[in-house]
Amino acid sequence: MMKNKKRLKKTKNRVVHAKTPEDRFKEIQGTTIEEWNEQQFAAKTGMTPDEWYINKAKTTTPFDFIKERYSTVTDYDKKLIKDLQILGLKDDVIYVLLDYVAIVSKSGIVHHPLVKEMGENCFNEKIFTIEKAISYVREQQKKFM
Repeated sequence: MMKNKKRLKKTKNRVVHAKTPEDRFKEIQGTTIEEWNEQQFAAKTGMTPDEWYINKAKTTTPFDFIKERYSTVTDYDKKLIKDLQILGLKDDVIYVLLDYVAIVSKSGIVHHPLVKEMGENCFNEKIFTIEKAISYVREQQKKFM
């Protein structure tokens, strides 16, 4: 009941017309939830979420990524990463591919054939920078949805 009183104080003397929670938030706060989250993140870390992710990808090797997420690196994981490195992909691009596949796979594991296929696509499309890799996986996500 106390939460409702606090909420009423914020919107006192103001009628909120929006129908969805997102629209109500925007009407009250003057910003979208996503923009507000980014502002809060920037206030805490001093960088945008994309800058933070790029920094993390550049400072974490693919082996460390797998070890952090699954606590062990198998020979199959090592072979996958070595194959992608032989293709000419940098560690930060491999990190983005591994992270994307781990996120979209329903089991939460790295699906090796998909990572290898995406790595070959990156090589064929000359995607060798982390910025291009992030754009590539975002495009793939849009197709996937």
